[in-house]
Amino acid sequence: MHIRDGVRLPKGVAGGRRKFTTLVELCTARAAAEPELRAYSFYADGRTEWDALTLADLDRRARALAAHLTPLAQPGARALLCFEPGLEFHIAFFGCLYAGLIAVPVAPLDGTRSSVKVSRVESILASCRPALLLSTGLTFAKCLEVVEESPALAGLVRIAVDEIDPAEADRWTPPSIGINTPAYLQYSSGSTGEPKGVTLTHGNVLHNLALIHDNLYRPADEEGLPRPTSVSWLPSHYNMGLIGGVIDPLYAGRSALLFPAGVFVRSPVSWLRLISQVGRADSCAPNFALDLCVRRVAEVQLAGLDLSGWEMALIGGEPVRAHTLDRFCEVFAPAGFRRGALVPGYGLAEATVMVTSAVVGEGPVTLRCDAGELTRGRVRPVDPPGGRQLVSCGPVSPSITVVVADQDTAQECAEGEVGEIFVQGQSVGTGYWNRPDEVFHAELPGRRGSFLRTGDTGFRWDGELFVTGRAKEVIIVAGANHHPHDLETTAETAHRAVLGCCVLGIEDGQREQVVVLVEAVGDVDPEAVEMAVRRAVHTGHGVRVDDVLMLAPGTLPRSGSGKLLRAGCREAYQAGALRRQAPRA
Repeated sequence: MHIRDGVRLPKGVAGGRRKFTTLVELCTARAAAEPELRAYSFYADGRTEWDALTLADLDRRARALAAHLTPLAQPGARALLCFEPGLEFHIAFFGCLYAGLIAVPVAPLDGTRSSVKVSRVESILASCRPALLLSTGLTFAKCLEVVEESPALAGLVRIAVDEIDPAEADRWTPPSIGINTPAYLQYSSGSTGEPKGVTLTHGNVLHNLALIHDNLYRPADEEGLPRPTSVSWLPSHYNMGLIGGVIDPLYAGRSALLFPAGVFVRSPVSWLRLISQVGRADSCAPNFALDLCVRRVAEVQLAGLDLSGWEMALIGGEPVRAHTLDRFCEVFAPAGFRRGALVPGYGLAEATVMVTSAVVGEGPVTLRCDAGELTRGRVRPVDPPGGRQLVSCGPVSPSITVVVADQDTAQECAEGEVGEIFVQGQSVGTGYWNRPDEVFHAELPGRRGSFLRTGDTGFRWDGELFVTGRAKEVIIVAGANHHPHDLETTAETAHRAVLGCCVLGIEDGQREQVVVLVEAVGDVDPEAVEMAVRRAVHTGHGVRVDDVLMLAPGTLPRSGSGKLLRAGCREAYQAGALRRQAPRA
């Protein structure tokens, strides 16, 4: 889809009322309007500020980097961005855009050749064939042996962003780019297979920024208050982290307080402490982050928190679970957290990031459905405590089109019928880089234009979009469809020792076997936990579990943002690479 029109800045954000057609125009206009605004602050340990960038700093250093890159690569060339947590990524990202290059954010290397990160980066490199590798001098020094031992990485021109002289900014000339020029490639987390790079244009990203801002409208906007500070630990190479911690602050006219995901995972209270410290704040996270806080934040830590200023907690990136939301509200209400701050959302990299979200201030909308009917693709509400409780991902904005259609016939589903979710709009990317794929060009009877076939399943109910799971991950048992995250929700509550789990459907040539990979604390009887998991899944879903594999905490493959990598779990299980906990003697 070719986009002809740009977007204006939100009312009250300095930078002019003209329409912007590129992210470069957006950044330069914001820097000119508020040069001294402390836009980004980085807290390396989650407690104290380590580094900061004003808008003027960002603009000048991006121009300097762009001037340095221009002689090294042609416009449209790809540049791999491989950064540990910090603000150098921001400079590299906008520096690439200022040079007319296509940025390709990837997870940082850790200096070990055996790391799964190396093979993943190499697969991305094979996909997009970049000319440049951007990082910091320290990372290059730490990973020099790994880079030089990889023929693919060794052939790239290496640029240490932190070693570029800011004075080079005076040599910068604006690139010849437009609204339909690719800005960056967003590679998937790999949770459902090989990573594929979504091509996102400047126009795609600008329109999604406007959609996000509109979807997250709140009463404070009517009072003329600026959007609150964004607090984020999400990695910058992850789509939620890139938009929320790097690009959205420019568009929304807000500051961003950032810290490493590793700090959050080790100490979840660090996230809540920073939100408490900021006062009025927005923050986004996947569902698992709320679970982690409930499990790991002690009462003595809770006593020192004030979460009353947490205005918007956008929850997305993976299935949102009603139980998780309820427990989080219950545990953190004494610290001032309000249920109305919870904003479940739905999105995917193929649509930049956001498709829908709940309304800020209203709290999550839930619906209890007959579980048996749901497996047959029909919604029948039931009274509590029965049925399966689903969380709405909000209404659909008028600026996009969302259709639920039958996966086989493409006929549009009626309200309350489960089908595949199709999306059309200017936030939808142009396709996968160098990889023809029909998912971006689906046609629906009676609808004009092409649609993105998301691979996600869901239904419409009373003006709300409910997402039930990923079509590719559906496990079929006795003709009924079961989504892995539903079975996981049940398995995780089966025994107090269960910390996390992954449910897989493994085809053995005759039928689909159900396998549950369980991370559990070590000081328990694995056989007791296994029996509890089998019993809970069978009682709750009528599904017989074929294998339960007990694992040590931290064993299951996850992305940098903590998202379960289902494809990695499947590969490790089938290869016999997961070590089973032995039963007690």
